[in-house]
Amino acid sequence: MSETHPDARPAAVVVRPPDWVRWLGPPLLVGVWLVCASPVVLAVLERDWMAPVRDSGLGAGGAVAGWVIVGVLLLVVPAALKVLLGYRVVLDADGVEAPFGRGRFDLSQIDVVRWVPQGGPVNAANRLERFEVLAGDAGLVARVARGEADWEATRLVLRHWAQRSPHIVRDERTAAALAASLPR
Repeated sequence: MSETHPDARPAAVVVRPPDWVRWLGPPLLVGVWLVCASPVVLAVLERDWMAPVRDSGLGAGGAVAGWVIVGVLLLVVPAALKVLLGYRVVLDADGVEAPFGRGRFDLSQIDVVRWVPQGGPVNAANRLERFEVLAGDAGLVARVARGEADWEATRLVLRHWAQRSPHIVRDERTAAALAASLPR
């Protein structure tokens, strides 16, 4: 690969959940929410809070436990849908826009970029190699795994960062993964 000039600005990289998750997840989550809402509708129509479990033999204790579970799911599913549709990390030449409204971190605020090889202590086969970006007290502000975004574009952005701020690459494995001849 040719070395990029430090003034050349690589294209921004946007990391989102995989397309199949963004297309399949919302209908499934809406379906779960509707299933959880059905006992509420039944109880309101029957004007009896025990109506959904009346003939099940669960009793009042089982009904209360069921209502707690239904209530939690009715609150959690919309939040999960919002996270699924709103998750986004942007890496550009000047820094990273962290997910979940955590704000923007400029290159001067980034402390470490590290490459993590495939694997890990749990479920190693499904933990793809990835780059992690850490910034001061905020900790991990971005993680880009192979397959989540354009891998080569991600490497170009991170290589650009390393050329501008060589101190962020602290180990040889990361330098080798970026395949950049970093200034010493």
